Amino acid sequence: MKGISTTLIIIVTAIVILVAAIVVLTIFGEAIWPIVDITQARSTCIQQAGATCLASGRLPTTWNAQFYYKEGDTKKLGSCKTFYPSCKCEDNSLVDCTLA
Repeated sequence: MKGISTTLIIIVTAIVILVAAIVVLTIFGEAIWPIVDITQARSTCIQQAGATCLASGRLPTTWNAQFYYKEGDTKKLGSCKTFYPSCKCEDNSLVDCTLA
């Protein structure tokens, strides 16, 4: 009987650890985003802007959201508006979307 109770304790402990890990990752999940290259960040911004503008007539709701990107060896904080400050959506089309 002692062998079964030891096994049960190990299984319960493992489940508790897994649940705790899931809770921690859920709470702090926003801080675990990868740092993207500046070229990929710019490309993603303009693709999302084009698709959202065409579909809804406005820029994405995440347009001003801050994220980390890598320029050379430097980690920087910015947003899509950082890259394309004058970009607008007019008549379901992007206007003035030139790099800053």
